[in-house]
Amino acid sequence: MGQTHSASSVENVLDSRPESIRKQVDESLRNLQTDYIDLYYQHRIDPNVPAEAVAEVMGELIKAGKIHHWGVSNTPIEYMVAAHAVTPITATENQYSIVFRAPEKALFAFCEANHIGFVAYSPLGNGFLSGRFNAQTQYAESDFRRTMERFRAEVMANNQPVLDLLAEIAAAKSAAAKSATAAQIVLAWELAQKPFIVPIPGTTKKHRLAVAENLGALRIRLTADELHAINQKLGKMDIDESYF
Repeated sequence: MGQTHSASSVENVLDSRPESIRKQVDESLRNLQTDYIDLYYQHRIDPNVPAEAVAEVMGELIKAGKIHHWGVSNTPIEYMVAAHAVTPITATENQYSIVFRAPEKALFAFCEANHIGFVAYSPLGNGFLSGRFNAQTQYAESDFRRTMERFRAEVMANNQPVLDLLAEIAAAKSAAAKSATAAQIVLAWELAQKPFIVPIPGTTKKHRLAVAENLGALRIRLTADELHAINQKLGKMDIDESYF
């Protein structure tokens, strides 16, 4: 995946000018030692370059065989509409989780109508939904969670009902499956929401990726009734998305 902002040793600079995109793609191909990139993202909008201009150069790169598909990230629907009309967008990457459901309001409908895949980052809320933390957790100096609002003690306490619900579902599923964790329930829930959703949980540890952890979500199936019940319960909870 590529980014359409150039980088120096000092700062990242938004630059989606056609000549910049072409240069960055060529640099990425050399660095990756490959002939093409499967999915190339414009990760941030450059306010100085129209959506149509970005989409046009992406179309040129597709015709040249340098990229096969292109996508956007954290992009307003109006921008996507303009770009998609020039060169169809394959995927959009946005935050989405049990505690951040803003994309459901309009973006999902747009993706479904235009056959665009939804790549969900932070599906576990940076570990918030894993069940490993609570209001009493003390974080190491090097842990990025120390500075994140969602991990403040009062926010954790307010959202404890969400974590309790996940623990309850995980326990129920463990009775039917070999085992189920809160994180697996979260990922299974996300996969069940829409067929075009692909969650991408981040991890720095191999064991978190393994079948016993994140990949284990693939063997957990939530029925339509279970999904409906979960969503109803979540809808009654006071979750402030501004912290996520």
